[in-house]
Amino acid sequence: MIPWTPIRKGRMAGQGGWQEQYRALRMTPAGAAALVRDGDTVVMTSSANWPYAVDGALAERLRAIRGHVELDALFAPLDTALLSAENTDLVDYNANFFSGERKLMEHGNVRFVPTHLSATGAWMASRKPRVAIITCSAPDENGWMSRSLWGAQVHRRVLEQAEVVIVEVNDQLPSFASDGEAHMMFHVSEADAIVENSHFPAENPPAPADETDRRIAGYIADLVPDGACVQFGLGGLANAVGECLADAGKKDLGIQSEVLSNCVVTLMEKGVINNSRKQTCPGRSVGAYFVGDKALWDFARDNPAFSFKEIDWVNDPRNIARNDRVVSVNNAMEIDLTGQVNAESVGPRQYSGTGGQLEWVLGAQWSREGKSIIALRSSYRDKQGTLHSKIVPQMAPGSIITTPRTCVQYVVTEYGVADLRYKSTLERAKALIAIAHPDFREELKKYL
Repeated sequence: MIPWTPIRKGRMAGQGGWQEQYRALRMTPAGAAALVRDGDTVVMTSSANWPYAVDGALAERLRAIRGHVELDALFAPLDTALLSAENTDLVDYNANFFSGERKLMEHGNVRFVPTHLSATGAWMASRKPRVAIITCSAPDENGWMSRSLWGAQVHRRVLEQAEVVIVEVNDQLPSFASDGEAHMMFHVSEADAIVENSHFPAENPPAPADETDRRIAGYIADLVPDGACVQFGLGGLANAVGECLADAGKKDLGIQSEVLSNCVVTLMEKGVINNSRKQTCPGRSVGAYFVGDKALWDFARDNPAFSFKEIDWVNDPRNIARNDRVVSVNNAMEIDLTGQVNAESVGPRQYSGTGGQLEWVLGAQWSREGKSIIALRSSYRDKQGTLHSKIVPQMAPGSIITTPRTCVQYVVTEYGVADLRYKSTLERAKALIAIAHPDFREELKKYL
């Protein structure tokens, strides 16, 4: 263990050993919730790192005192107490990426913050939160706790800025290697309160890939050269891409990605990903979040073949471009005939978020011999079973443009690959029509 020095001065800093400090800081969820004042801005770690015990106690406290807080987070679980319907008038929730929270927008207290994912820390810091509530793994022999699966969503600078940091310790959360970076850990002495809540974190089992995913993934795999540094996200398509890369016998791949999932484990075990040709963090798979199940966590737990970093570093296009042959793969909801990409809204209704798409599009193209890929199915069926094209003449009114047409390079559907870079608007339209669903090609040609 590197002899790191705790940065933040918590309530017990300098008073006894860390075990003594831990005992002195330990309190009930209600006791920790009492540290939150009416009118506070509060930030929380999310998803599998959601602090459920303090969340429930804080909801009870706000109801008792008829208080109100601003809550800044993202990927909040739907079973959180603070965002339940009965607490709508007690909490204003802000997020820069929606998952299940989109279902709560009808409550009127859930709002979207347009930012790139790498700016999550800067956005949270700008709100000047008085209280940060985070979930960490149990302390190691030196009192350091891993911020684990989703803890990096609350940036180190936010933890150092907050007046009060409440740590919910879950001894079932895994600890991840941070490549010698103390800021990815949190020391007992830096906390102002500790609440223990042992429970198995929510898993996200790998999504199965279907035949359409595999066809898209096959085209993507053909674009990935040996020695590439890849980035891909979640879901059936990401898993299919992983399968195709392995089946194609790709060699010496590296990975740097905001999210690391189960398919990375398979590729590392098969030797397809060994990170041997990377210019930054050679020999290590780099990510900010781990999304998967116990198999992923067990493989990555304290594994020096991984490097766990803040999202502002992972998604910075300048850092992305420092690796050669970066190939980024990002999903889209629809694309118009000029190449504009909507990856986050259904018309004007916010569905997910800007995320890191544009950051990876730019970083990949700035990389030497890099490629950026936008992947989408050519069509979808609505609730009535009617088929619609995802390649459209124009975006619907109010649709959000996540990636402008000037930045789009490769677009892939199950019908092929369109290279749009440096093409005229007419050439772009023709290339996109060629990979549209056959049922819509003649209709789309009317807009040429």
